[in-house]
Amino acid sequence: MSKKSFFLIFCIFLSSCYSTSTLNLQTPVDTPYDHRHVIAVVDFQNKSGEPDNDKLIEGITGTIISELQGTKQFRLIERQRLKSILAELKLNSGGLVDAENAKEIGNLLGVEALLFGNLSAVKYSRNKQTIFIAWTEGQRVDVDLDARLVSVETGEVLAASKASSFVKQRNWVAFWFAKLGEDMDKNSIIQTGIDLNCKQLANDLADKTPSKSQTKGL
Repeated sequence: MSKKSFFLIFCIFLSSCYSTSTLNLQTPVDTPYDHRHVIAVVDFQNKSGEPDNDKLIEGITGTIISELQGTKQFRLIERQRLKSILAELKLNSGGLVDAENAKEIGNLLGVEALLFGNLSAVKYSRNKQTIFIAWTEGQRVDVDLDARLVSVETGEVLAASKASSFVKQRNWVAFWFAKLGEDMDKNSIIQTGIDLNCKQLANDLADKTPSKSQTKGL
């Protein structure tokens, strides 16, 4: 085998691998703006059991709002308006579990439903495995989110969904210096998992939420 051929095979052997879970997306009908449900998104709750994940909540809430807007099935109230109402009523997002509070907030905001959600789990791991003259450096994150859309008038759950995703990256290293591929940092790989889940949740909710004609104003 020539040196050139050996080098080519060696480089292929050292390839960097990156993979994610596959989304299962439907194609919602583009609903006319005036016929879209008016909703507000309450800050997601950190139910992962890890207080350090509190820092992810604001980003998750912002991402799900953007994804919901992209489905063209909902009209979203600005987060700041919701926060102002919560401050006025001396509530935090966790206090919205009360049906009367939800109804009052809905009336003040002029929304038909509130979206509640949870960050259920974030599991991050790194590993290293030696194989002959090389070794692999890998990292993986698994993220679980869930959300439910609740009518402010009746308290009925109009639609609910759970989403789980993984993101994996693996680099081959040899001779203690040859390495192909750039590592994603921990925050980036976690954010990628969150983005996947938010896209899946928004798509599911858009697909499952009854139309206005079916709900009689929710």
